[in-house]
Amino acid sequence: MYLILSDIHGSEEGVSLAEKAIVHFRPEGILSAGDQCPDMFNTAFYSSLISVRGNCDSYYEYVNLSFPPLSRELDIYGHRVVITHGDRFSEDDFDLKAGDIFITGHTHVPHLYEENGIYYCNPGSPSRPRSSEGPTAAVLSEEGLELFSLLDFSTISAIRFSLS
Repeated sequence: MYLILSDIHGSEEGVSLAEKAIVHFRPEGILSAGDQCPDMFNTAFYSSLISVRGNCDSYYEYVNLSFPPLSRELDIYGHRVVITHGDRFSEDDFDLKAGDIFITGHTHVPHLYEENGIYYCNPGSPSRPRSSEGPTAAVLSEEGLELFSLLDFSTISAIRFSLS
């Protein structure tokens, strides 16, 4: 299982909520769609982080960490996972196909849906949410994707991957 985060913006409260999710889910990795602004964080938080750069991430904040790229493509559980922040690239910039997972952030508004066999996920924000759901994140497992509240880990929405 992978924890999916975005838009922490250097917030101590956002990091605290993310750390509680790490304890709760015990993910094998953390996927971040950018805007970590990690200058105040313990680098241990980033030991399993796979991140892209957001519009608020600055090079000087990554003194002890690698400066993340603008996008990444990974193979996770047999799915092509494309991660970008969402301020420079959209789904139109990638040759997405059925079964692919497209993860963005930037808007601080969580969403999770499937269209034409492509799975779209924005985990929202743990520190500056812009929706009535409050602070949110998502998880990616072999079975599917789940968007959840960081306050009580209740499911907001979920998608199971098709078996075809």
